[in-house]
Amino acid sequence: MLVKNILFWLTTVCLILAIGVIAVPKLFGVEFRAVITGSMTPEIPVGSLVVIVPTKAENINLGDDIAFVDPGERVITHRVVEIDREKNLFTTWGIANDPAARDRPNRYENILGVVRWHAPYIGRAFSLVATASGKIIAVTAIAALYLITFIIGIWVKKPEDEMGPAQSLQEMLKNDTLLNALLADEALYADLCKELARV
Repeated sequence: MLVKNILFWLTTVCLILAIGVIAVPKLFGVEFRAVITGSMTPEIPVGSLVVIVPTKAENINLGDDIAFVDPGERVITHRVVEIDREKNLFTTWGIANDPAARDRPNRYENILGVVRWHAPYIGRAFSLVATASGKIIAVTAIAALYLITFIIGIWVKKPEDEMGPAQSLQEMLKNDTLLNALLADEALYADLCKELARV
C-alpha cells in the first residue's frame, strides 16, 4: 500500500505541474523560460526557470529584470538600467557583464515582460519538457505511472481484507453452528472421531 500511495501522489503532483505549465500561460499570458547563459549570475544562475509576466510599459521600472527578444530572435533576460519614457526605450545590462557592456535600447514591442519569479535548476528540466518530443514523453510517463498505480491497487489488498489460515479457521468455527454443536457434545464428538479413524 505504501508503494501505491507514493506512486499515486507522485503522478498526481506531476499531472498538476503539467496542467499548470500548460494552462497558466494560456490563461494569463505568462511565459516560462530557461536561462541558458550566465549574464545574470549569481542572482539568476544558468539553468534557472524564470516566470515572465506581461507588464505595461509605464509599470516597468529601473532595476526590473525583463525578458526581451533581440534582433537575432533570442530571448534575453537582463536588468533595466535606463528608461526613455518619451521614446518608450529600455536599456538593459547583464549584471555579470562589464558595466560598460550595456545592451542596445529595446523598444517596448520587443519586451515579453518582467521576471517576477525564478527558481534554480528547474529550467534544465523545463527545457526538455518544453519540446514536442519532451511533452509526449512526459504525458506517456504520467499515464504509465497511473496505470501502474491502478494495477498495484488491484493486486495489493488492504490488511483488513486479508485473512490468514488461523484467522480463517477461527472465523469458520465461530460461524458454523452445526460444528459448534458437534464439538459441544463430547459423546457425539468421540463417536465421530472413532468413525474417522476407521476411514
